[in-house]
Amino acid sequence: TGSDLSWSGTSRMLMRIFTCSLEGSDYYQLLGVSREATTREIRQAFKKLALTMHPDKNPGDASAHDKFLKVNRAYEVLKDEDLRKKYDKYGEKGLDEQQGGRYESWNYYRYDFGIYDDDLEIITLDSGDFEAAVNSGEIWFVNFYSPRCSHCHQLAPTWREFAKEMDGVIRIGAVNCGDNNHLCRRKGINSYPSLYVYRAGQRPEKFTGERNKDDLLRFSMQFITTTVTELWQGEPFQLSTHNAPCLEQGLHLLFSVAAGVALRASADV
Repeated sequence: TGSDLSWSGTSRMLMRIFTCSLEGSDYYQLLGVSREATTREIRQAFKKLALTMHPDKNPGDASAHDKFLKVNRAYEVLKDEDLRKKYDKYGEKGLDEQQGGRYESWNYYRYDFGIYDDDLEIITLDSGDFEAAVNSGEIWFVNFYSPRCSHCHQLAPTWREFAKEMDGVIRIGAVNCGDNNHLCRRKGINSYPSLYVYRAGQRPEKFTGERNKDDLLRFSMQFITTTVTELWQGEPFQLSTHNAPCLEQGLHLLFSVAAGVALRASADV
């Protein structure tokens, strides 16, 4: 089809450009990212390369395996906080030769790799930013998953719907335990998917209900505090405009007419 031809042409172009820059490039250049790139940006860049450079997609190229090994090694190093620090300080000399020696099939990168990377309402957390996020003072509901877990893939559509429903209320996160094995072990994750609510200074709360949107919403709402305030004539707009910049969730106003009452408002904070 026309789209297949277009994709094929784009793949060949990317391969030619990449081959020209492969030799002598450092890991950041291999992936086409800056040295300040986040782990998510590194993963997204690698996935794009994997879908075009993978040997499964280039059966007629005898050098495809070696080329992809170099890209895979760059990703395996830069996605890992400790290895990345070593590489930034010492270059390849500071690394073990074993990183990136194996890779997955093309289908894995196409369908299983980075399940939530393209979802704006779901924040993918990694070893480098997990602790700062869950201790920020905000409520986080985190999905620890494995890309090889069928139940994790079954949950994904529901988790996306749930994240959209809770957008602006609590933070919805995801941790790929395939890429963050040490982090998941430290957190006691031994089955997938595992769903936990995190609040700064408090013990994580595990979700044990049915994995449907209604149960997820009910579980989440018990951690959200809501206050209701009555506002009298002359006060409401002054109060809301004065305080609104400080309210992350804003004000929800309910207007009513009653004897002696100009209006009544509930404030969700």
